[in-house]
Amino acid sequence: MKRLMTLFFAGILTLHLMGQTDTTSVKVLKKNVVTVVDDVKGTQVKVGNTGGIEVVTDNWGDTTKIRIGHRTFRVIDDYNGTHINVERDTTWRRWNKHFNAHWAGIEWGINTLLNTDYSNYGDDNFMDLNYGKSITVNINFAEWAFRNRANNFAFVTGVGFSFMDFTFDKPLTIRKGYDQVYPVMLDPNGLKKSKLTVTYLTVPLMLELKTPLRLNQNRLYLGGGVIGGLNLGSHTKYKYRADKYKDRSNYYINQFTYDLTGRIGLGDFCLFADYSMTPLFEKNKGPEVYPFTVGISFPNL
Repeated sequence: MKRLMTLFFAGILTLHLMGQTDTTSVKVLKKNVVTVVDDVKGTQVKVGNTGGIEVVTDNWGDTTKIRIGHRTFRVIDDYNGTHINVERDTTWRRWNKHFNAHWAGIEWGINTLLNTDYSNYGDDNFMDLNYGKSITVNINFAEWAFRNRANNFAFVTGVGFSFMDFTFDKPLTIRKGYDQVYPVMLDPNGLKKSKLTVTYLTVPLMLELKTPLRLNQNRLYLGGGVIGGLNLGSHTKYKYRADKYKDRSNYYINQFTYDLTGRIGLGDFCLFADYSMTPLFEKNKGPEVYPFTVGISFPNL
């Protein structure tokens, strides 16, 4: 009997030790930045809080789950090979459990220049663009929504980066002179492209409205407001078949800008248009041109 009791308690102790959870946390200012949980089910790594990034690997090693926001990617290795399943958690909401804003995500657009004035350059439209290669990519990585009680509209703000390419249609580039920028002609033979790239830190202030119109579980939404921008840097780049040249300068580009934006979307798809109320260049330092961008947005990725 004594031997049986000894074996019984030894078994209980073994099961307890096997079921223990080993947790390691990295904290900054008393907040968990990275949490690693290792238990009998597998290893779980979380970056940030509920809306952050989560990576889970089971103890068998044949399935890895990666959750970014409300999308889950499962990498499964079985007898059929390796394949990836993508799932969407429809109950999850970014930053706010009651209003799902549509700023954070990835945007892609085409740039044009409106209300142009080249009078200081003899009306030479040297900044005519190749629209197919004049692309904007926006990476909006944070958003906050302040909703009303009826939960049908909210003021939305956030933070993002905007990378704008203005690809010249003519074989030229621009240089920074003593008091203004000026065009420099390039050899057209073998020239693949020449462009001006400007990078901004962006902060929006928008009103987003949910309409009664629906498609399945998705509601049509409208948004509009302003997007402030801080110029982080700019450069020109032109490329031949064998060589490429890059020159960094501020090119008298305005340090601060603000755009009017309008948006219409359904679910996690949106069409947008941004018009800059600030000219690209400082006054009398370059041609008077106003960027205008139309494109598509994939919020809540």
